[in-house]
Amino acid sequence: MKNLFYSTLKWEFGHITVISSDKGLTKLFFDGEEFQRFKGKLNGNKLTLGGKAEIAAREIELYLRGELRKFGSLLDITSGTTFQMKVWKKLIGIPYGRVNTYKELASNIGNPNAFRPVGNAVGSNPIPIIIPCHRIVSSNGLGGYSAGLRIKMTLLKLEGAIS
Repeated sequence: MKNLFYSTLKWEFGHITVISSDKGLTKLFFDGEEFQRFKGKLNGNKLTLGGKAEIAAREIELYLRGELRKFGSLLDITSGTTFQMKVWKKLIGIPYGRVNTYKELASNIGNPNAFRPVGNAVGSNPIPIIIPCHRIVSSNGLGGYSAGLRIKMTLLKLEGAIS
């Protein structure tokens, strides 16, 4: 049995819920329905309010107010494949206010032709905002975003990456 922690904050698009293990953040949900489905699949794991999730929620709140540019929360991304974790670690290195393309990200991991697998890894990012997958765009536009383009555009505007 694993101890998991959660914290939820309100923002203009609804609720953001952050999940953490004892090691660090494991998930972020943009809507309550996703979080409810997650709670239904705990498989005996214990879910408690607080922990590292509470600290991360406070950081996200500061970020969304434009008062934080770099997150300090520890991450637990061990749920990903080796390839996904490699992509997610590179995403963390993209500076606030900057964007990269899927092709640039593929080159940055040493596999310039892997832009489609990179896109899949970006789309399966379990901790959006903190692992800033919103900073990845396609060569000819915004590309997609698991939480929707409206949220992606809001985050990029907040950072000054688009107007």
